[in-house]
Amino acid sequence: MSSFKNAAQAQRRTHRERSQPAHRKKFGLLEKHKDYVVRARDFNKKKKIIKQLKGVADEKNPDEFYRGMIKSRVVDGKHEIHKDNTLDHETVMLLKTQDANYINLKLQAERNKISKLKEVLHDTMGEKVNTHTVFVDSDSEDIDLENLEKLPDAPAVDSATKKALGRAKKVQYNVLQTRIKRLQTLERASNKLQVYKNIAAAKGQVFKEVDEDSGNVSYRWKKQRAK
Repeated sequence: MSSFKNAAQAQRRTHRERSQPAHRKKFGLLEKHKDYVVRARDFNKKKKIIKQLKGVADEKNPDEFYRGMIKSRVVDGKHEIHKDNTLDHETVMLLKTQDANYINLKLQAERNKISKLKEVLHDTMGEKVNTHTVFVDSDSEDIDLENLEKLPDAPAVDSATKKALGRAKKVQYNVLQTRIKRLQTLERASNKLQVYKNIAAAKGQVFKEVDEDSGNVSYRWKKQRAK
């Protein structure tokens, strides 16, 4: 029985989708029912959203007010929020004090690291002189330095080990130079913050002077008579 069904299906005509007529090729592919369903659902979804927005606009109170309206506005149809980044004098002083404390903390940490590196790298480039301590029973005992038993020589270091030690030493010196430059940068930043703090706390007029040759900036306070 199944063989007759398979034979019937083999002779059945294959269903084909209708294509776009030749005189309508300029309009692109012919829309099928599944394409219409997707387009209709998208249209109805947008229509529903527009209806909801119209309802919100109709029910809006014209006297409605909230503080966000002060800093918001519509520019070219786009809603923008204006942010006021100005700070009062006390807040600026507090922030600069916190910045100065942070920089001073980093300065102390860099000084400690540089001190430790210098202790490790101290006199590593020079030739180290070995010493040998001799213990005696009394101060009056004579010591024959020439006939003392010599200590065994240290094992020879191969060239590969020497090169590895040299590379490690070079890396340590590069790290030291980098930390010294970082320390100098932090010191300059700390000095600038201190100058700005003094200017902000100044009561009289402050004059700014720029050296034409070096470009250094200095500040001068107006002389005031002490009471």
